[in-house]
Amino acid sequence: MFIQRKNYLNYIQRFRVSEGRDLDNGLRLDRNEKVGIWPKNMMKEIFNNQPNWFLSAYPESSKLYNKICQYNNIKIEQLTLSSGIDGGIKSLYEIMTEPGDLVGVLAPTYAMYKVYATLFQVNLEEIIFTEDLKFNNIDFDKFLTKRPTMFFLPNPNQPVESYFNLKELEEIAKKLLSINCLFVIDEAYHMYGSETGIPLINKYENVVIARTFSKGFGLPSIRLGYLISNSDNINLLSKTRLAHESNSLTNVVAEYVLDNIEIVNEYNKKVLENREYTKSFLEKNNIQAYGNYGNYLLLDLENKLRAIKFVENLKRKKIYIKGPFSDKFSKYVLITIGPKEDMERFYIEIENMKLN
Repeated sequence: MFIQRKNYLNYIQRFRVSEGRDLDNGLRLDRNEKVGIWPKNMMKEIFNNQPNWFLSAYPESSKLYNKICQYNNIKIEQLTLSSGIDGGIKSLYEIMTEPGDLVGVLAPTYAMYKVYATLFQVNLEEIIFTEDLKFNNIDFDKFLTKRPTMFFLPNPNQPVESYFNLKELEEIAKKLLSINCLFVIDEAYHMYGSETGIPLINKYENVVIARTFSKGFGLPSIRLGYLISNSDNINLLSKTRLAHESNSLTNVVAEYVLDNIEIVNEYNKKVLENREYTKSFLEKNNIQAYGNYGNYLLLDLENKLRAIKFVENLKRKKIYIKGPFSDKFSKYVLITIGPKEDMERFYIEIENMKLN
């Protein structure tokens, strides 16, 4: 092998995100994507209005920066773009950590936290949810005594949901600041009913907010995220950005939805309404469902075998869901919530399904 630097990478396995779904005929309830589809004329409306030099010039992101700042009521020096939230996570690991540092995150949660911890050779401590699906305060307090460098808090978290309001987030920010630990609040699902931690960035120098266009905005295909913090932090975090942190195609789509935010809000309103309906529906079919702040529900199938059968039965019908999970969470599966009319196939299959 010619490349002989960072030999530890030879022992790390990376797999492409599972593909192979029938996107034309399947029902996508496995990755917390937008279950419904955008209006047919949307892409024409976006791209037909672009100038004839659009594909020939390097991207200009200033307009997008301004629109995101206006949407979040922040200053431009408090923002930097990234490739989804995971691009922001990578920058944080790259800048904030040295090999051997201690970083914390909830578990189970988004897999890339663990991947980047391995890539950057830091020690990752997972604060694992209790058996009754609660945030483990005892383990968290023990973790703080070890003086970590950085703590990631998805708020709300998935697949097991935990949620902290602004007052509770502030208490965590204070604790972490007292031990000189960066507090990263992952707000991927903030558009489904949770409070944001953005007000904390002007009060606590250790707070960074991570956002994405993949979930609440319903645009996972454009791979756009951003970090919000005080200007000093953002100045440093933006040092390692690519020459162009986004691209023209991504930018104009993001600008369109920010200009037409009522489309996004109307869809999300339907998601929230159907989240409650789906919980009630599942309960009537003897399935306990958990979730109050995201576009997903965690389903308790009572044991691992039943969970596996549940996933396989739906997959045969081209209804894709996530799970079961590992270890003590093996009896759970996760489903994405969309508007009721987009999920009718799921309800029909649940009523027809015979689970032993």
